[in-house]
Amino acid sequence: MSWTLALHGGAENVSLDEDRKEYKDALAACLDRGASVLSERSPPSFSPYAHLNIATQAVIETVMALEDCDLFNAGHGSLFNEDGLFEMDAQVMDNRGHCGACVGLSRIRNPILAAEKIMSNTPHALVTSPSAEEFAIKHGLRTETHQYFHTERRFKAWQAVREAKKTASGQDGADVNEHCRGTVGAVAKDKQGNIACAVSTGGTIDKMRGRVGDSPIIGGGCYAGSSAGVCGTGKGEVFLYHNTCGRICAAMDYAGLSLQDACEREMSAMAAGSGGVIAIDSDGGCVMQHSTQAMPRAMQDSAGRRKIAIWKEWEENQEVSE
Repeated sequence: MSWTLALHGGAENVSLDEDRKEYKDALAACLDRGASVLSERSPPSFSPYAHLNIATQAVIETVMALEDCDLFNAGHGSLFNEDGLFEMDAQVMDNRGHCGACVGLSRIRNPILAAEKIMSNTPHALVTSPSAEEFAIKHGLRTETHQYFHTERRFKAWQAVREAKKTASGQDGADVNEHCRGTVGAVAKDKQGNIACAVSTGGTIDKMRGRVGDSPIIGGGCYAGSSAGVCGTGKGEVFLYHNTCGRICAAMDYAGLSLQDACEREMSAMAAGSGGVIAIDSDGGCVMQHSTQAMPRAMQDSAGRRKIAIWKEWEENQEVSE
């Protein structure tokens, strides 16, 4: 059977200042990490993993790579909250009824691994901190100090947003941080027909302490069902209200829509500029759609297709061999 992998690095409504090549190189490296697991060329870098299906292993490996890159808003590249601290959320789910999510981590290097520990070692689907962080540490996950998450790129952006809020007459700053949000995510379908998705985020810049977006919420940030796996990125509150990822899968299951049609219907229900989705169906078909100016994204499958893009158009289309 075939396999397919898709990933994204967030949705933005302004042009990315960073060099395009830097972004595309990072996307390619993260895609390679997941594809090597999905094609069963190499095992994942985390352990233990034998209890997880290949699709779940692959999305966790992919999201770990995205979390380790400070270009993206997760893990190492997480955004500052209003107190200058970090609150990270993550979720992992498969189409066999397994899911786990965590909220408000501040020390775990790879929050997606904390979500996996909750999925694999508790009867719960969602755990908040401090319990989630304590549980992750108890299970041996690597921790980092504040300085690891404090990057100059994010600190300057936070300072700029706080200054803009001071001068934004009659506003609460909702518009000045339009470009500083997003998540990372991955969806995979493996050779055995398993579908899995995973998301991780540092939240929105200068957010209220304790704010939770769509990423750790089942059906909001991601969903894996019998027909498809979907990850969303963008305005978390909008994705929560629309239950976007869950509704895409439901549209396929109950309305008989194709993956393309289901994604288009649910994306059109949200205001333009709300974000984007990546999705893979049970046949390995892939849809990556966004209403923002940019959504760094990539996909690869066992048929040899490999695509990487940032803007609306696909900027690279490479044929690859197994």
